[in-house]
Amino acid sequence: MLPSKTLDILKRLPLCPLHLINYSMYDLIPLVETWLGKESFTVSVLANRVDGIKKTGFLSSDKVTVFLEDYIGLCSVRIEGQTDACARLAEYLKSLPPKRERTEKETIVKEREIVKMPCPYCRTLVSIAENRCPNCGAYTKG
Repeated sequence: MLPSKTLDILKRLPLCPLHLINYSMYDLIPLVETWLGKESFTVSVLANRVDGIKKTGFLSSDKVTVFLEDYIGLCSVRIEGQTDACARLAEYLKSLPPKRERTEKETIVKEREIVKMPCPYCRTLVSIAENRCPNCGAYTKG
């Protein structure tokens, strides 16, 4: 279920862009780049825009421009161009499997334990990683 904020945004967005739920533009840019590359387009990416140009003749070329915008829980995709590649790209994006809702990643921080032992000569506590006692200079490891 989408949050109410996302539903409000969906109601205000125009109908022409695709709205892919639980995808971000960072998920979609590599997918769009790969798809355009397989279709023989030369691809360039600038922030949230992906441009694809394919030479079709001496003075003619096909151009596809994809604009991506992130919203809460979804990505809005607008495809511009006059070629059939735009329609095929839109169909490809619509056919993407639904992505599971993002979850907060757990970060586990392990504290490093410093084990100390007494110096055999002066009884000062010395880290077991040290070879010499900082107090008397004696070797702690055999």
